[in-house]
Amino acid sequence: MTQSYDTGKQAMAELGAKQPHELLLMLGGVLAILLSVAIYGIQAANQGIPPSQYGTVATTIVINVVLGGALLASAAITRKNLMNGAIVAGVISIILIYFGGQPGTIGGVVGILGAILAAAKPYLPWSGRD
Repeated sequence: MTQSYDTGKQAMAELGAKQPHELLLMLGGVLAILLSVAIYGIQAANQGIPPSQYGTVATTIVINVVLGGALLASAAITRKNLMNGAIVAGVISIILIYFGGQPGTIGGVVGILGAILAAAKPYLPWSGRD
């Protein structure tokens, strides 16, 4: 029991050590993935997806999962090189907004906010001037 507590404690410490732009980028990616799976999963369970829309739904889910994962990866890129990560996150977010449907739009907007914050970080007065 104490091992699971220590693992959770360590995970929370690692999450608390992340910068705000990293958290926003991670949130955008997770939102794109989870919202697309939840929306289409609930629709499939309740009323079913018409066979004529199988291709559209599958394409949207794949786009959101792939680009949401790339947005999660861009959070790690910002840790190595802040501006490169911000550029990658901005491009991924714009593509996600354009092609991702409603869940992609939500995740993409949060990703854009994270990219803007990452790009502005060196110029903010409270940033430690890494």
